[in-house]
Amino acid sequence: MNRVARKRFLSDREGTIAPLFGLSLLGFMFVVGIAIDGSRAYQASTEVTTALDSAAMAAAQEMRNNSVATDAELQSLAASYFSANLETTGGVGIVFDQLTLSSDRSNGSVTLTVDTKLPTTFSSLLGVSEIDIPKSATAIDGTREIELSMMLDLSGSMAGSRISELKVAAKELVRIILGANEMGAKNRIAIAPYSTSVNLGDYARKAKGDDGLNSCVTERTGANAFTDKGPTGGLFNSDANSCPASAVMPLTDNKSQLESHISAMQAGGWTAGHLGIAWSWYLVSPQWASVWPEASTPNSYSSDVMKVAIVMTDGEFNKSYEPQNGDSEQQSKKLCDGMKAAGITIYSVAFQAPASALPILQYCASSNNHYFDAANGENLLQSFREIARRLSLLRLTN
Repeated sequence: MNRVARKRFLSDREGTIAPLFGLSLLGFMFVVGIAIDGSRAYQASTEVTTALDSAAMAAAQEMRNNSVATDAELQSLAASYFSANLETTGGVGIVFDQLTLSSDRSNGSVTLTVDTKLPTTFSSLLGVSEIDIPKSATAIDGTREIELSMMLDLSGSMAGSRISELKVAAKELVRIILGANEMGAKNRIAIAPYSTSVNLGDYARKAKGDDGLNSCVTERTGANAFTDKGPTGGLFNSDANSCPASAVMPLTDNKSQLESHISAMQAGGWTAGHLGIAWSWYLVSPQWASVWPEASTPNSYSSDVMKVAIVMTDGEFNKSYEPQNGDSEQQSKKLCDGMKAAGITIYSVAFQAPASALPILQYCASSNNHYFDAANGENLLQSFREIARRLSLLRLTN
């Protein structure tokens, strides 16, 4: 072989390109495949957690409602819920051994454990045939007496379909919260309707210190303007020329009376939101025990009672009466601060409200998770249902 031929032979690389490319492509496919299996495992873990949480809640609820249910019966119920929820969330390919249950009837808790597995696709080529996803969930009967006040906007902008949709949502919350009383709870609900002012009805005389013929009430001034001190801490004024036809309704567990009160609500007037907030506080405050009927007396703040207020509006807070107190929004902030400091949980709900109305609702809410922005009647209904669900008797401990 001459020098030219030998040089050409040694420099020939054409035959190595295809194998090198093939090896590179195979490696890339392995990396992509493993990533896909990792993503599938993450999604499967989320689906298993959701299904197991739901099953634990169902089993704990059954144990509370059916005192003679055995662990085997509870386990069977939980397994059916778990399987059904996995199907609903799309847990395709997830396999699992028998779900196990343990209960502690002294504190009303149920614990579920399950070892789920996800068969792999590409990772099986590396000898990894499945990914283990062990999970556990504990649900506990967190029964606490609830005192809840609903601050409901009856201003003029609520007329028409809005007031109708509010009535549906409010009644649904009443149904859920008081429905728990059939299983031994002692929940009570109060209503604080507001518009240009608040109508105290038969309780105006005590709050205002006069003959009570004019039941409309506006804010008070002085050192207790933003506290829940009872009438002895300062009497209330009556500067508004109108107030809602619906008066405040103290705490009660009478479902039919609450529903009738809600059905009678009518819209009209301005939006003095701070007044609605104030009276939603007074209705669950022990400082007002001497004002409300005995059956409506709020428990002390130190008791094991969950005190909750729902602050709801469809517009800006645009009416106030005492310049030295600040405008309606400024007063609302101070009142919400006081309620939170007293241990009251505040949920706020914006209903088709403009952007300018949202900051005060976000401020008053106990957290971002306690704020709801309902764009329509169905959203409003779902918001009230979700609040009621969160206040339900069962909770997850993990």
